[in-house]
Amino acid sequence: MSNILDIPQSELQFGQKLVWAFSYEGPMDALEALSPEELAEALGLWATPDMDHVERFDLDSMRDYGFARYLSEASGFEIGEDTSRLDALTGPVLLIHAKALNVKDTRFAPEPPFALIGRYGTALDIPPVIGIESDSAKGQLPQGKPPKSSARISGMVATFVLIFLALFVAVFVWIGG
Repeated sequence: MSNILDIPQSELQFGQKLVWAFSYEGPMDALEALSPEELAEALGLWATPDMDHVERFDLDSMRDYGFARYLSEASGFEIGEDTSRLDALTGPVLLIHAKALNVKDTRFAPEPPFALIGRYGTALDIPPVIGIESDSAKGQLPQGKPPKSSARISGMVATFVLIFLALFVAVFVWIGG
């Protein structure tokens, strides 16, 4: 697997949700005051992140619920053996979801006061293959009709012309008779 600071575009294309967690050494007010441009510069990104997919919160305010539980149960990320380490963290935290990132960004390079806590992801959203058991799925699908050949089309036109001429002659014989 790649370095946890890498932004793996291939995994994002196949439906995996990723989030990077960063601690912030400073007051929560200072973290909330950072503009998207300042965040991009501090995290070493080329483009500003989409702030709709960035979370900022103080871990002290969610001590009863727990940061590990928030990531695993509420957000659906696999945290592995990090439960005790995540729950021991305090202070402001910044979560950058993969949807916040630009395709130009390939790696984080955080500078103080930010420090990487970890990268967490969900399992790939690959639906299982389920066999189809209906009667219509048994056997072969009906094959389409082949395109009409030019000889067949010519024969159909000739038949139509002969029927038209026969009706035309019959009408004139009836009128003349």
